[in-house]
Amino acid sequence: MDSGIFKAYDIRGVYPGQLDDRTAYRIGAAFVHSGIVPRGGKVAVGRDMRLSSDALFTALAHGITAAGADVVDIGRVTTPMLYFAVNVLSTDGGVMITASHNPAEYNGFKLVRAGAVPISADTGLTTVRDLALHEPPDSETRGQIRTEDVRPRYREFFKARFAVEFSRPVIIDTGNGMTGTILPDILADQHINYTGMYFEPDGRFPHHEANPLKEENLADLRRAIAATPGAIGVAFDGDGDRVAFLDEHGTLVRGDLLTALVGAHLLDVRGPGTIIYDLRSSRVVAEVIRAHGGKPVKTRVGHSFIKALMRKEKAIFAGELSFHFYFSDFFYCESGISMLLLVVNLLAHAGTSLTELIRPLTKYAHSGEINFHVADQDAAMAVVEKHFAAGKISHLDGLSVDYPDWWFNLRPSNTEPLLRLNVEAVTTVMLNEKLAELTGILQTLSD
Repeated sequence: MDSGIFKAYDIRGVYPGQLDDRTAYRIGAAFVHSGIVPRGGKVAVGRDMRLSSDALFTALAHGITAAGADVVDIGRVTTPMLYFAVNVLSTDGGVMITASHNPAEYNGFKLVRAGAVPISADTGLTTVRDLALHEPPDSETRGQIRTEDVRPRYREFFKARFAVEFSRPVIIDTGNGMTGTILPDILADQHINYTGMYFEPDGRFPHHEANPLKEENLADLRRAIAATPGAIGVAFDGDGDRVAFLDEHGTLVRGDLLTALVGAHLLDVRGPGTIIYDLRSSRVVAEVIRAHGGKPVKTRVGHSFIKALMRKEKAIFAGELSFHFYFSDFFYCESGISMLLLVVNLLAHAGTSLTELIRPLTKYAHSGEINFHVADQDAAMAVVEKHFAAGKISHLDGLSVDYPDWWFNLRPSNTEPLLRLNVEAVTTVMLNEKLAELTGILQTLSD
């Protein structure tokens, strides 16, 4: 078994070269032998539309049942539907078979505890890995597999919480991922003038990768927006836990600005509360949250950290630059569909364009995330920290340095030999100046 498939937050690899059926069996058994799921307990298992997902389900389910736990097969679903199922079915844990936004040849597993609390390398995934490296023993009592359809309850969940009327065009690209299977049912209960693109699930991703972070994957959606005056665009990733928005001009709206927009709205509706944002986000996020009576709390990047902090702070909402959005009333988990309905509802009541809603939030110049290939990440970060020692330094996640009129964060990737840089300044001129300074240093340290 290739232990390299175990990442910081999940399990991912190329099928079948890195991740095969036997490995899936071992991971299923190890999930139970780890004690995360007790023998005699129940595990909800969902899967996406990738060509290898059905085979991996069969192998994983056999591993879980051989170790003495039951499997609740919820079929082909999105990752948020798996989180929903773990909660509404009161299972002892869950597994989503998906490689999220990765290319077609990949697959993997997202593991959660009861309540859909994520399992990361720091909270049990390393134990599962170590147990899976060895042939797992069978339990004296074998578990059972049963099926459960959560789609009706999932639809009812949104119907009970939203009543949206919006006549302007909304174009939604689900990238042949899983969101296209459930979204028509949910939107049937709303009054939204939408057009669907690539709603048919297809694990080959025939049109483009289901990854809205890559500009090339937005080309078709941009063309559709250009051909439909006044339309906004929405793009989901493959497993439906990430959603991006494009304004009427086809411009991608940054995730941190959406966090500020929706966070402010939720504070206005619900009253004072905590909003969590990741440390790559613009300063405007905290400013807007405070202006609307909320408490802004900065967090390190990563869904397991954010979900734990949301529970600790009893936060009502959290957002990441990378288009993950979390809701307290969705079990402190990501819900791309909740975000879609909230943003469209905001537009309906504002009576203006998405461009105009976002414009007041673009008061700073932001670089977006830039990657540098660096073999010795620690050494490189030490050099950068020494160079900018005059600033206010934080190590919440990598290296953050704040100055009165600009800041940057430099952090190592969890999965690749990369350093990821985000810079923000009060003017574009200053941003370019500081970005050039940082780039010059990092390029001398790159491979």
